[in-house]
Amino acid sequence: MTATTSSPDPRDARADERTPLNPSAQDTDSTLSVDYNSIAKDPENEAHNDHGSDEEQPPVIPPASSDNEMKALTSISTVIGVLLLGEFISNADMTLVMATTGKISSEFDRLRDASWLATAYTLGLCATQPLYGKLSDIYGRKPLLLWAYFFFGIGCIISGIGETMTTIILGRAISGIGGAGTMAMGSIIITDIVPRRDVAHWRAYINIAMTLGRSAGGPIGGWLTDTVGWRWSFILQGPLSAVAALLVVWKLKLASPTEGKTIRRVDFLGTFLLIIGIVTTTVILDQAGRAFEWASLTTALLTSASVSAFVAFILVELYVAAEPIFELRILRRPNVTPSYLIGSLQITAQVGMMFSVPLYFQVTSQASATVAGGHLVPAVIGNTLGGLIAGGFIRRTGHFKVLLILAGLVASIAYLLLFFRWTGHTGFWESLYIIPGGLGTGFASAAAFVSMTAFLRPQEIAMATGGYFLLFSFAMTAGVTITNSVLGTVFKRQMEQNLTGPGAKKIIERALSDTNYINGLEGHVRDIVVKGYVAGLRHTYLFSLVLSLLGSILAWTVRKHQL
Repeated sequence: MTATTSSPDPRDARADERTPLNPSAQDTDSTLSVDYNSIAKDPENEAHNDHGSDEEQPPVIPPASSDNEMKALTSISTVIGVLLLGEFISNADMTLVMATTGKISSEFDRLRDASWLATAYTLGLCATQPLYGKLSDIYGRKPLLLWAYFFFGIGCIISGIGETMTTIILGRAISGIGGAGTMAMGSIIITDIVPRRDVAHWRAYINIAMTLGRSAGGPIGGWLTDTVGWRWSFILQGPLSAVAALLVVWKLKLASPTEGKTIRRVDFLGTFLLIIGIVTTTVILDQAGRAFEWASLTTALLTSASVSAFVAFILVELYVAAEPIFELRILRRPNVTPSYLIGSLQITAQVGMMFSVPLYFQVTSQASATVAGGHLVPAVIGNTLGGLIAGGFIRRTGHFKVLLILAGLVASIAYLLLFFRWTGHTGFWESLYIIPGGLGTGFASAAAFVSMTAFLRPQEIAMATGGYFLLFSFAMTAGVTITNSVLGTVFKRQMEQNLTGPGAKKIIERALSDTNYINGLEGHVRDIVVKGYVAGLRHTYLFSLVLSLLGSILAWTVRKHQL
């Protein structure tokens, strides 16, 4: 920077850390008007990129006045408040269905198809997740968020009034399409309007709403199912989605792009190939070992289709598409790939832990589903504290790398304690060992997102965010699937070694598929089964431990930059 004879303006030295990603944000009647259309085609950024220098330095953004900053702060809080309800509802749905799955599938005599209630949602979510970033660049953030609420609400209504299992599964897939948008659009809008240094602070509130939603969904769904029936678990989400959409219409004022609003800009070929790859991979992760064996012709065919689709997608995005649905060159920018991996590893580790914790208390202490689910609350508290602490730290210091390194180390404390101390007799205080797991994941979720955006140009952030949440969704599916596989494999081996004699095979088969059956066992047989189950669960803690430590190791590769 060239020196001047006048006194330097302190705002100039902090231009890239105190100003929004979109410098044109203005406050209007407690709403926020954002013109990100000008950013999408910023000639200075384009020229900057052509010389490749943005690989070394983050984008430079013009300074904003203090008055505008204070006005924007008031408006940002309004925007966050508007987004919270939608984030809570869509995330509560993910666990709400877990409480109703058995009841729904049993009512239609389709217990074997029960897993498709969750799988259909996952497929809809993963297949459309990458589209929201690009489509919101073309048509605007607000219309895409409203469409997301529409699809989510309509899908819930269809599931609630469906007269066949197939109809309910279809509704779940449509809800997944909407859920993908609510997950991505909230973070995209925040990065449009919030100073880069403050992104983690404001996203912490979104993360809290998401975590509380996932935690509250199960108990709420169970209570509704037991009182007024499982259909109301879905039907009531329709009006709530409508309320969330009305809040967006009323309070969220975002300028719409004025140029290039044409469907021709959508990369349909790349989108189709990506959807094929995502759907086949998701089916493998979610259904292998249940609907079909891992070592089977079905798995081989799906794997071949998945690999072929992804290879074709890469070639199309690199050499064919005029406007790629996901610009692969983003992955070569500093911090993007490691941030993707760190965030995915930490969420996989925690989801695996949260899958295993209720099972532990159901088997070892014969806890009810409600009580067992209540043992997840400490992890939720950890997530909340982690997000708030990380957001405040980044906002105050501008540093994020140290949080990424600490995240895995803090979370590892929980997994080590679970491995050594949860041996079948766990009291209240030892049930709090999962707090560091939530705390570490809270650090990682906040810091990884900021790290990912640190060296990106503003017009790249929406696309990068779509990819981030796609991996987030994959990570949750992988966490449950791999944890369940590890648990089942070790448990079965332990049972075969320690339980012999007449009827042993039948006991093993029943114990592998039904925790209620385990709770009905008595004496020496129950001791063997519980011991085997605890051994299987201890191996899942090691799985989470390895992932968390790997995340901390990868964090050392993140390029250090003070926002």
